[in-house]
Amino acid sequence: MSYRGMSYREWQKRLASAWLQQGAGGRFLEGLGEAKDGLAEHVRQAVLARTIQRAPEDALNVIGEERLLPRFPGEFVEAYRVRLLAAWEFWQKAGTLLGLALWLRAAGYEAHIWELYRYHPSLWAEFAVYLWPYRPEWTTDRWDDGGTWDDDTDWDYTLNGLEPIRTLELIREVKPAHARLRFISYIPGPRDAWNDPGVWDDGGTWNPEPVYIAGSLDVWNDGEVWDDGGVWDTYPI
Repeated sequence: MSYRGMSYREWQKRLASAWLQQGAGGRFLEGLGEAKDGLAEHVRQAVLARTIQRAPEDALNVIGEERLLPRFPGEFVEAYRVRLLAAWEFWQKAGTLLGLALWLRAAGYEAHIWELYRYHPSLWAEFAVYLWPYRPEWTTDRWDDGGTWDDDTDWDYTLNGLEPIRTLELIREVKPAHARLRFISYIPGPRDAWNDPGVWDDGGTWNPEPVYIAGSLDVWNDGEVWDDGGVWDTYPI
C-alpha cells in the first residue's frame, strides 16, 4: 500500500493493529496523527519562509538584510518582494545606466534617464530621471481612497507621501558613484500619453504635467529655473 499524499492522521491509524483502530484507541491515534500534521505544516511554512516568493513580511525583511537591500520606510510588501527577486541582477548591473533603469522598473516605474552631458559637456557627471507609473498600486494611495474599479473615476496616480523619499533612495542605491542626480520628474499618468499622435492644438486632452519631486530645475546653472516662481530643492541629492 502506498502512503504517499496521506495525512499523518490517516496514516497513524492505519499503522496500528485492527483492534486498536476502533473506539478510544482510534481516537487516540487520530489525535496523535493530527499533532504530527500540525508539526509538518510548521516545518513546511518554515522552509517556504526562506523563499522570496512565499516569505511572510517579517521573513522578507530578514532576507533583504542578508542581501544588503533593506526595506525602505513605507514600502509596500509586494513592491519590496519584487526588488528582492531582482537582487542578483541588481548587484550585476549596479552602477550602470541599464542597472538604474531596471532597478526603477523593479520598484514600479517606467524610467527615462536623461544624461545631461549630451546637451552640455560641462554637465558630464549629471543626469535627470523622468518616471511614469508602471505599477501604481505600489507607489500611490489609489487603493485606499474608497473608490471601486467600476465607479467611472480616473485612476489616481498621485504618489503617496513617502514615495518621493523612496524613489530618491532607490536611485542613490544603484547610480554610478561619480554620477550626480540633477532632478527627478514624475509624470502622473501612463507613459504612452506622451507618445500619442495628437498635436497641441487638436482639442484633445492635455498630457499630465510633470511633478518635480527632487532636485533642481536650474539645469544650466544660470540662476534661473523653468518656473522661477518656486524653489525646487526640496530633497538633497
